[in-house]
Amino acid sequence: MDNESTLLALKFGENFDFNQKEYAYLIESGSVLATGEKGSKVGLLPTHTLEGYDPIGFAEAIVARPTGLRFKQKADVILRQFNSSDLRRAVAGANVFSQTIIKYSIGRIFGQARRSATFSFEDEFINKNYKLLTRRVVEQGEAVITIGSASTAMFFIETGAVRVVSQGKKLLASLEDGECFGESALFDAKPRSAGVIASKKTTLLVINREQVQVEINKESSMVRLIVLLLIKRLEVMNILRLREQGK
Repeated sequence: MDNESTLLALKFGENFDFNQKEYAYLIESGSVLATGEKGSKVGLLPTHTLEGYDPIGFAEAIVARPTGLRFKQKADVILRQFNSSDLRRAVAGANVFSQTIIKYSIGRIFGQARRSATFSFEDEFINKNYKLLTRRVVEQGEAVITIGSASTAMFFIETGAVRVVSQGKKLLASLEDGECFGESALFDAKPRSAGVIASKKTTLLVINREQVQVEINKESSMVRLIVLLLIKRLEVMNILRLREQGK
């Protein structure tokens, strides 16, 4: 990864511009305050502190759009700087599974509507791996994932809809046909930080953690890093959205 990035050492108070469209950053050390858009309900600017191994600007770099966040150093910071063009080139060369996760994650990060073919696993992946996937049917109101449970699988919504909820049962996202969730199973088995409940009768394709890792391990180190950092960014956006609502 060293030959694909550049290290930057920033002293506190340098007033560095983190929103340069040509670059994305990974925090090696130090801390940066991320500020979201003004919350419509509470009239406050939601904030969250980014620290070591948190990403800045990866989603924006991949889709070449400006960020809705602002950033300010809280201390001396060491950043690993990546060229946006290199990130887009890596994504273009990724396999079907990884491209789907990347596009899905970016859609969730920016709060885009789901109605797009890019948010479903392409037939190529489903047909190739169908025997390795299991189908699960859940009834309306049934929990698919409970907070605190182990991350053993991710899920593809074949038909139906689910709600992603926080510890306090606040809505984080509504997902429908062609979307996936439980993506933290990509990298580790840490306890789930959000719950998922069926909004109506739903049919899921279950992709176990071992199969997820097989697909991801086929990729370059750059693509694996991109997938991981987009998932981390999605977690940050969930935090900011809850704070926007005063929750």
